[in-house]
Amino acid sequence: MTTTSSPEGPDDFQVAVTAVTHAIRAINANQRPGDGAEFITHLLATVAANLGSSEAVTAGRPGSWEAAGVGDLLRSTVGYDDEYLLTYRTEPVEIVVNSVYELDDLGMFETYEASTNHIGQTLFGDGWTPSRDRLTLDQLEQIEDAEGLLAELEHRDRIDYQQRFTAAVQARLEQLRNDDPDRFPGHLTVTVRFADEDPNYPASNDDLTDGWGSDLASVLYQHARETTPLPGSDTAPDWAAGQRHATTLLAAGHWPHLRIPTLAHYGTPTP
Repeated sequence: MTTTSSPEGPDDFQVAVTAVTHAIRAINANQRPGDGAEFITHLLATVAANLGSSEAVTAGRPGSWEAAGVGDLLRSTVGYDDEYLLTYRTEPVEIVVNSVYELDDLGMFETYEASTNHIGQTLFGDGWTPSRDRLTLDQLEQIEDAEGLLAELEHRDRIDYQQRFTAAVQARLEQLRNDDPDRFPGHLTVTVRFADEDPNYPASNDDLTDGWGSDLASVLYQHARETTPLPGSDTAPDWAAGQRHATTLLAAGHWPHLRIPTLAHYGTPTP
């Protein structure tokens, strides 16, 4: 048996022993409902739920006889495939997203670049190239002013996307709860944390939610990723289009600079 301790607090094992002993003494004295076996079973199921799976409880030594006994007890409580695991969860389910990565994958940054190129071509004609090596200092300042406005728009778009993404997660959770309240109880909460807003960024990227899993966090993440409207539009990404989402946005007339009053007069490229 391994116990853990730290200079900041008492030993985890001793804290757990004290709490459980106190609770079962209270049960045996009829000072709280239930029985000791029920309490231990519920406690173990809650730990497994907060860890994310029954397997996580025995991950340190899964082949031991202790692990086999714990596994049998958990399966009798949360189901063979953890189907009722979330019923016992007391910690919020956390979804970790990098909105910069998401918007880059959606091609949004290509749309800001397309606006910059269009404005450059409108202002300077053949003198415009992405390298800007033909521009005068005054012309460079002019295009950099436009880029600054687009950068501010990109920041606003990112905040808006984060809010819409979070709303999509919560809406899907409510749908699941309405469809199966036994599996997704009312006390279950889900939080969304954006790694690119974390003070520890970019180290916080290590916690990003994997959208390929079957756990609740992965399911909600994938749903939000597929249904959250793209910045500058009220439509979700068209994943069946077979082309970059940026191309779809621009073809529909959703050029970023059109949403900036001082740049909207540049219009869009003529066919």
